[in-house]
Formats: sequence, C-alpha cells, structure tokens
Amino acid sequence: MTIVNPPFVLDFAGAYLDQRPDYPEEVLEEWRAEKAKQFGDGWPIVRLIMSTFAGLGIYLADVKPGNIEFAPPWDDRPA
Repeated sequence: MTIVNPPFVLDFAGAYLDQRPDYPEEVLEEWRAEKAKQFGDGWPIVRLIMSTFAGLGIYLADVKPGNIEFAPPWDDRPA
C-alpha cells in the first residue's frame, strides 16, 4: 500500500464493475443531496469524476470526502 497526496480518488469496497448499482430513484435523490452538501462547490467535479469512471465501467458508490480529495484551489468544502 502507498500513501497518497491530493488529488486522488479511492474506492475499493464500494465500486461496482460493469453494472450500475440498482437503487430506487428516491434513494438516489437523497444520496445526491447529501453528497452535494458534503462536497459543496466541488460536487460538480465529483459528478464529472463519477461519470468518467462510469464510462470505463466502474461505478463509484462510496463517494465521500476522504475518498475523493482535490488539490487546491478546488477543495472549497466547508471544514
């Protein structure tokens, strides 16, 4: 294992390969609202990261601060 410095994306336990997780839309809406709050101004970038991984057949389900870190000046999340 290696220690990494921002920027990075980590998601070992919650990633799905080649198949999008099947969550009800109500659950997804609540999840998106929670993540938007957690990431603040960085949420559009997180969505872009998730979309990029999805294009490779990797669906990130454990998206949270700590698993995705930005390099300054992008890290505008509230402390």
